[in-house]
Amino acid sequence: MKFRLSSEYGELSPVRDFRPHNGIDLAMPDNTTLRAIGEGVVDKVFDGTGLIGEGLSIKLEDGTRAIYGHMNEVNVKVGQHVNIGDELGLSGSTGHSTGGHLHFGLKGSNGDWIDPTPLAEKLAGISGEYVDPGIITALLNNPSTQGPLARLLWGSTEGIREWTADAATEIALGLLDVLKDLLLGTTLIGSGILILLKVAGWRDGGRWAGILLVANILIKFLFGVY
Repeated sequence: MKFRLSSEYGELSPVRDFRPHNGIDLAMPDNTTLRAIGEGVVDKVFDGTGLIGEGLSIKLEDGTRAIYGHMNEVNVKVGQHVNIGDELGLSGSTGHSTGGHLHFGLKGSNGDWIDPTPLAEKLAGISGEYVDPGIITALLNNPSTQGPLARLLWGSTEGIREWTADAATEIALGLLDVLKDLLLGTTLIGSGILILLKVAGWRDGGRWAGILLVANILIKFLFGVY
């Protein structure tokens, strides 16, 4: 995947005061070009005063709303019709954010949040200056099959060498994610045990629990978990 999934749907994090994450985050450089994941009408533009920062919402044809947050620049207006792949603006780190990334959420027509994880690869693929033509074709014709094989079959301009490099990068990033999860789990479990020891009478338990919680936050920052 072109941009790494840095925060999953439903994730609990001290960065969000342990409230469930209602979308996914893709770590990407500031001012990365963002494009519409589907055809619809822009129904909201966020002015940057809220937690989500600058951003927008697209009401898709089935009534689902696609929400983009923490943008540096929004180049569409409320009421504007957009097609798949149309440019929306630039990514950033506005609002409640610890670094450059895109927050993407999906809200059903009934107002409930939907897990957007199945769209992560497609969303990453159409973000940035370079867009593989095969991704747009697959979105228009067969949204459920987009992946490395689909990119080759749908007229991708990438060669086998580039695809292999992408696969190796994804494996390396996957290993880093495993390491991140192990470190985060260890610090959280360790802090919980130390708090119990503090309650049981160990004087230094609270201090060490605090150190582990700070380490947990630093790990999230270093690994780009927003």
